[in-house]
Amino acid sequence: MNGNLSKIRLEESPFALLRAITMIYSLTCYLIGVVALVYLILFIADLLVPVSINRGASFAPEMGGVAAVFWNAGVILIWGLQHTIMARPSFKRVWTKIVPVPIERSTYLVCVAIATLLLVVYWIPMPVVLWDTSNTIAYPILTSVYFLGWCIVLFSTFLINHFHLFGLQQAFLFLCRHQSKKETFKTPLLYKLVRHPMMSGVLIALWAVPILTAGRLLFNVLMTVYIFIGLYFEERTLKAELGEEYEQYLQTTPSVIPGISPKRSR
Repeated sequence: MNGNLSKIRLEESPFALLRAITMIYSLTCYLIGVVALVYLILFIADLLVPVSINRGASFAPEMGGVAAVFWNAGVILIWGLQHTIMARPSFKRVWTKIVPVPIERSTYLVCVAIATLLLVVYWIPMPVVLWDTSNTIAYPILTSVYFLGWCIVLFSTFLINHFHLFGLQQAFLFLCRHQSKKETFKTPLLYKLVRHPMMSGVLIALWAVPILTAGRLLFNVLMTVYIFIGLYFEERTLKAELGEEYEQYLQTTPSVIPGISPKRSR
């Protein structure tokens, strides 16, 4: 009997190691994702980082005018395509044949970090100042609202499931040999006001601008366009997955701005 138990333990040990490696990988990806997000926040705000929206990397292309506009639009397009395509169910069905399900979301975070790195290092600054609130009371107010927007984003992730969103839960369940439970539809706190409070927070952060340069204006416009395009595809996925429950939510709750009449289903 003892011999059989020992044999079982030996046979299971490689799988235990695999589960541990999966958890370590997920934690590492989480940290990489957090670092990338924090850098992007500081990059947009042009605060505390050597390469920002108004201070380009040394090896970024040297061009200006219309060429810089199209170049920067292309950089944001690559960033947006990575986010949108990899989040689509059709892509995931193929992708999870290559990348195991417990680390699919974690791997997505690494890809986001790579796309963010490309955005940061290949962005061409357009430093013409359109308005500047430095040395006025508006500067600390707008800066505070900027970071408030990102706090709303972070808070919103915890209202649903932060650890599932960032891949840690999937790896932890795999480590513990538990089956992942199907996520239930819920609308806690901010989700009763708008359907996409994370995007509301991003939009607040984008447009709370104490110093607006031509580059920041271009970035804001393109990112705003991307957000609404991304929400269009996300809502199609949510309606397909959640059906009538989400249809009712869509008809009663605004998308990103509280108080705006919600989209009516056709």
